[in-house]
Amino acid sequence: MEKGTKRNSRAWSEVYRTTAFGNAYPSDGLVSIYHHFIKKELGGSAHPPKVLDFACSHGANAKFFESLGFDAYGIDISKEAIDYCIQEQGFDPEKFAACDILSGEQSLKEMFGTFDLVIASECLYYFSERDLNRLLQEFKGCMKEGAVFYANMHTWNHQLYRNYEHAGKNAEGLTEISESGTAGLPLGVRIVRDKEEMRQLFGTFQEIATVRSVLELESENETLHFIGKNADTF
Repeated sequence: MEKGTKRNSRAWSEVYRTTAFGNAYPSDGLVSIYHHFIKKELGGSAHPPKVLDFACSHGANAKFFESLGFDAYGIDISKEAIDYCIQEQGFDPEKFAACDILSGEQSLKEMFGTFDLVIASECLYYFSERDLNRLLQEFKGCMKEGAVFYANMHTWNHQLYRNYEHAGKNAEGLTEISESGTAGLPLGVRIVRDKEEMRQLFGTFQEIATVRSVLELESENETLHFIGKNADTF
C-alpha cells in the first residue's frame, strides 16, 4: 500500500489536474497572524524581505505578501498549481517551482537561497511524522538566522475531524479521514490536541506565539497557529 504522505501528494496533484480547485484569497488566519506577530519580528529590514510559500497552491498567500513588498517564492507538488501562479498570477518562473522537496534531489536552499520568512499554511497536517520532521529541517536549512516560521494545524474540535478522534492512527501517525479538507478527499491527516502538542511538534523553532482561532460555519472549526523563529540557542 502506498504510504500516507506520498498518497496524499498524489491525491492533491490529481485534484489540481482535474478541477479548478485552488485558493483565491489569502488565509484570513495568516493575514491576522502577520499583522499581529510576524510584521514586528521582521521590522527594520533594509531590503525587501524574502518569503517562501510552501505548498503555495494558486499563490493567494504569496500574492498577499508580494503586495506588502515581499520578494515572494513558492513551491508546490502540483505542476498545475505552479503553472497558474506563473501564468495567471504573474510570478517569476525562476521563483516558483513544482517539485517534491522530500525526493532529496535538491534542497530548498540550493533552489532558492535563504529566506526571512517561511510559511506553511493549510498543508503540514498531510505529512507523516517522519516526513514532517524532514520538512522542518529543510525549512530551517533555508532560513536566515532570526527568520520567522509560520504553520497551522487543526484540532479535533473541527467539523471535518471530530468524529474521527478515537479512530486511532496508522503506522505513519496519521488518522484516516474519509473526506478531508476543502476538496473532500479521503486522506490521512495529523490532528493536534492542544497548544502544548503544537509546541512540541514545532520545537525545531523558538516559539514566538501559539495562537488559537475558531471559525464558526455549520459548527466550530478550531485551528492552532504556530509562529516561531530560527535560532540556534533558546
